Amino acid sequence: MSAIGISDLRVSVPDGFYPVRLDEDIESEDWARDVIAQAEAESGAVDHEDSLRDELYDLRIRLLAQLNPYLTAAVYVRREQFLSLGALMTFQVVEVEPEQDPAWFEREARAIASSEDAEGHTILFDTWQHPAPAGTLAGVHQVVEYLAPGVEDGWIEARTVFGVFPPGSHEMVHFTFTTADLATFGDMPSETESIVASLSIELDA
Repeated sequence: MSAIGISDLRVSVPDGFYPVRLDEDIESEDWARDVIAQAEAESGAVDHEDSLRDELYDLRIRLLAQLNPYLTAAVYVRREQFLSLGALMTFQVVEVEPEQDPAWFEREARAIASSEDAEGHTILFDTWQHPAPAGTLAGVHQVVEYLAPGVEDGWIEARTVFGVFPPGSHEMVHFTFTTADLATFGDMPSETESIVASLSIELDA
């Protein structure tokens, strides 16, 4: 029996998310300006001293540096008095071996988090599995504290990572959400999982 791949997928995202254009048809500074102009028009909030523009510019440069043509990304912009970067979402289709299932996904995430080579200090870690319309969903929630050498004050980053495993497929969909603003989500695992659960896929015939 031949392996079944994912031929198409769709994800629904809430208001406030903006696609990160990773094509070569636009400069990073122009993309950042476009996102800010749209967010300002929709919310009335402003980009104070171009701080969000600079963050978006740097973020797109880092994503492009990964040289990953399969990656799709979106940013969540918080729209209060001032605009700010709330979170980054990325996803892509990844090939898996038959033994690489949701339980394997959880084990790998735990091993990476506990590795001596891991960057930062994990202060919270949790994993779970839930059924989803597109397949079994394995989730990870991790909060990491980073300290730069010689600096007393560090920073904290929270992330959720998901793998959605369609039954019978040799491919899965890998999602990552990251934020350095812990006020972005009231319940990060639940809110980001609701986005992942909106995933609909089409498998090869």
